Amino acid sequence: MDEEKRRRNLATDARARLVFATMALVIPLVLGLLFRRQELRLRALADHGRPGTATITAVTRQGSASNTHYRYDVDGVTHTWNVDRKKLQGEPGETFDITYLPEDPSLSRPGTYSQVELDGELNLPFRRGFPIGLFVAFGSAAAFCHRNVRRLQQGAPLATKPRISPEGAGRILAALFLGCVLAVNLDPNVRAVQVAAFGPAPLGLPVGLVVALAEVLLFAPFFWVFPHLMRLVMDRFAQGGSLSKLGIVLAVAQAGPEGRRSRRIVVAGLVYFIALVAGWIVFAASRGI
Repeated sequence: MDEEKRRRNLATDARARLVFATMALVIPLVLGLLFRRQELRLRALADHGRPGTATITAVTRQGSASNTHYRYDVDGVTHTWNVDRKKLQGEPGETFDITYLPEDPSLSRPGTYSQVELDGELNLPFRRGFPIGLFVAFGSAAAFCHRNVRRLQQGAPLATKPRISPEGAGRILAALFLGCVLAVNLDPNVRAVQVAAFGPAPLGLPVGLVVALAEVLLFAPFFWVFPHLMRLVMDRFAQGGSLSKLGIVLAVAQAGPEGRRSRRIVVAGLVYFIALVAGWIVFAASRGI
């Protein structure tokens, strides 16, 4: 029985090690290459971008957000782009100066694109910190799994107790989810949506700070919900259940009498999450976002 459990644990940890190691390399690499490509294109635009003339074609409005669309010709080829209305005023038919990248004329910005505009658009802390954070997170998980594989291969005794309590695992999981939610706020596109939804300074404070505080408060109940979810999942896993998506659903749906309270709390947490999502969709639709 112990040998069978050892083989099962060894296979699970080896598979998880491969998955986490692959994610630690591939995801940050792809994101880093995409961010780097855009950074180099923008730096080239600031360095040797050529002046041109564009024509405003349309102005679109969605609630409090609006965009100015324009087109321009380079060597007989027509290109189009759009920017926030605050960055480009004017009405359809009016012309204005732009800067475009000669080796890739589809990239352009209104006016003269200088180092000041470049620094404001790059957002280097996010472009560099986000891939590094993903690498550290997935790499740490892979290293943890590798440690378990080595211990099992060397004949270390099987753990008779869970490596972490359900409460600890649930709080760690909740903290990771909250960290991901807050990290998204660093994206300039997300910040633009926040400004469109709540204004640049709701309550007299920066919109990013207000949204982050609201997210922390709204997410707080999950630090209570996730420990109950992990209790159900870990109990089922100890009985031979799976940690797959279906296994998690079954752990909640088939909880025994001792897990009924945890099941009610988890279901209530799911309803709360759906209500939050639905509330945001309704609010965003009312603001035309």
